[in-house]
Amino acid sequence: MRLEPRDDWVYWMLLAHYASTETRKRFWKERPDDVGQFLRTLPDWDALQAHLVQEALTLNLLCEQGGCLLTIADDAYPDALRQAQGLNPPLVLYALGDVGILHEPLLVALAGSRHASEQALQEAQRLAAELVQEGYHTVTGFARGVDETVAQTTLHYGGKTVGVLAQGLLHRLTQQAARAYMHALNDDRLLLLSELHPNTPWAGKFAMMRNRIVAGLADFLIIVEAGAELSQRDGKTVRSGTLECAKIAHKAGRPVYALDLPAAGNQQLLAQGIAHRWGEPTPAPQQGALF
Repeated sequence: MRLEPRDDWVYWMLLAHYASTETRKRFWKERPDDVGQFLRTLPDWDALQAHLVQEALTLNLLCEQGGCLLTIADDAYPDALRQAQGLNPPLVLYALGDVGILHEPLLVALAGSRHASEQALQEAQRLAAELVQEGYHTVTGFARGVDETVAQTTLHYGGKTVGVLAQGLLHRLTQQAARAYMHALNDDRLLLLSELHPNTPWAGKFAMMRNRIVAGLADFLIIVEAGAELSQRDGKTVRSGTLECAKIAHKAGRPVYALDLPAAGNQQLLAQGIAHRWGEPTPAPQQGALF
């Protein structure tokens, strides 16, 4: 499913990326049908309007490349994310590919280390193949390592996959990914998704931010391999994004599973009861309406 461009998309961009926190709070309270009219009545409309032409050009470029915008008020916006507990769903999602994948009945998120062990990569490949053969489609952060293995295996076995990015859709990293996966995009089996302004470069903080979207889109989450909560890499202290994704999913009421691998993060999640060993049943998540 591909969406036709709409005139109000540019106003949603202004609301998402330039409006003040107070303005967004007012939006949530009033929930206006016409976002453009809502913004034009604001005292700071002149400041917002200064970005209008440039954002219209950005949006036009995105649409020319096959992208689109989902707003939280749209039917095409994924209900699972919109209704998830405490995940602060984005006002807008930028999409490249078939947005219909977001509404597939069987979506499972898989997460794992960028610097995965050989065992973890083998397990990711095996698990993704089994899930696709059982009718599931996958969601990942589309990073190297486990995510990349899951996405490629999903596509190899005829499944569909969603990649939630830590950069904008017009950034060079996304453009490179789109070229590498052009056949899957054209065959409507891949969706690249980002809450970030299309020109936003990759950053570690955005990699952490996208975890809530990965967790929120799927029915449940499987942790393939997670490192220790804090570790040293290249002389810097690094926080495990995979471990964080599991905690976010757990707090949102999503069932979380972990493979029983020796990785410190896997064992921590299992010991703390945040995750169940893959294969054990967990209660169905509870959801409530948001918009």
